Amino acid sequence: MAVVRKNIAAMTSAEKTAFINALWQLKTGSANGRNYNWYIDQHITYFARTNDNISHAHQSPSFFPWHREYLRLLELDLQTVSGNPAVFIPYWDWTGWASPFTADFLGAITNGSVSSGNFSPSWSWTMYRSSIATNFLQRRVGQNASRPTAAQVNTVQSYTVYDQSPWNASVSNSYRNRNEIELHNRVHNYVGGHMATREAPNDPVFWLHHCNIDRLWWQWQNSRGIDTYQPRTGFTAGVIDNNETMHPFGAGRTPSAVRDITPLGYSYA
Repeated sequence: MAVVRKNIAAMTSAEKTAFINALWQLKTGSANGRNYNWYIDQHITYFARTNDNISHAHQSPSFFPWHREYLRLLELDLQTVSGNPAVFIPYWDWTGWASPFTADFLGAITNGSVSSGNFSPSWSWTMYRSSIATNFLQRRVGQNASRPTAAQVNTVQSYTVYDQSPWNASVSNSYRNRNEIELHNRVHNYVGGHMATREAPNDPVFWLHHCNIDRLWWQWQNSRGIDTYQPRTGFTAGVIDNNETMHPFGAGRTPSAVRDITPLGYSYA
């Protein structure tokens, strides 16, 4: 069943409840051999260069496709664990008015912590592999950065080259790197707390943030071309080419395999 990923501003109360309940079920149970903490493990493991000296998730061309596959797996697991094939990951358009940090959704914040209600310890939402010495989900919204503006998003979306050498955080004019630094990193720092660490998926807003990143990439692809990933087959300088497997996802899960979201079973409203 194909799902439509909605802006949080357009979600019904029932859709919000279905999403947060599915997250809780995956946190306390499992689906398809994975539980919620598996996702935190993978983000920590592939955050930077791995033992094979390859960058998978960040500061490399595979930033976009790695997270696209990562979100796709979570969405499938949420549907399985909840028994509801209509569950979807919503996106948070940071330039809009709607906030995910409400008592009926991802939890209201008191003194930098989500201490009661949704995603609090009393809700069985304990921190996993936390580098912050607390069992409470931590947020420092707006203390370290501001949200991107619509004008800043438009500037990033105007870059025409997907990525280029040296394929890392120093590339000045690639769409991948400008998005990763100016939008992706900025929002992680804007939320702060656990979102500003390697174990960022402890905070469920991680998924809404990355869903918006994926949506922006899909918009860019529709403008610049679906098959625009660089580097191409045969490039072996410490990054993933378009037909190399992205770990930990297994054989065949390459950037080319996830370039088009339609076969992946979702679209954006």
